[in-house]
Amino acid sequence: MLALFNMMVGSCFYRGFSNVLTIQNGGISMAILAKDVMTTPVISVKTDTTLKRAAEILDENSFSGMPVVDDNDYLIGIISESDILRYTQQIIGQPLRDPHQVFTKSKEVLHVDITHRGVEVIELVASTTVETLMTTEVISVSLNSPLYEIVRLIEEHGINRVPVVNENNKLEGIITRGNLVSAMLEKWDSINKA
Repeated sequence: MLALFNMMVGSCFYRGFSNVLTIQNGGISMAILAKDVMTTPVISVKTDTTLKRAAEILDENSFSGMPVVDDNDYLIGIISESDILRYTQQIIGQPLRDPHQVFTKSKEVLHVDITHRGVEVIELVASTTVETLMTTEVISVSLNSPLYEIVRLIEEHGINRVPVVNENNKLEGIITRGNLVSAMLEKWDSINKA
């Protein structure tokens, strides 16, 4: 899927065919906007959410990351599987294959000699809060950001998702690479039918 996305980005953005991400309306070309394709409502967590709970949410929803918000739903960070894996590796001292399975007490899942390191380490990681390791410098877009700009941001920064916020930085939606691929395919289908 990433290869397909990169192929579309290459043919769409980098070669100047940003018109694939536009809508024709009475002969006037308008860019497709973030608010047109974003996923809403957004599943997010608070800073006091434990890593165990964050990993469960990621796993239950097949996400690789999600926004972190305050009590008023203002965007303050992002937590990802990579963040959890990196942190867990630092604490346990060995890389893990699956971030949501770190919280089980099975030696085979952890690839760690539990008798040597102790179950306490697992409990320490599981009880750590999202605030400890979330990314706080979040790249976000506004509701009226054009999709071709969002594609550029995702590719330029090597990220998988972009939160969509209003003028006050309140979380309104999220756009993933999958949303972008769907929008491009939908547009291409409508061009082929015309």
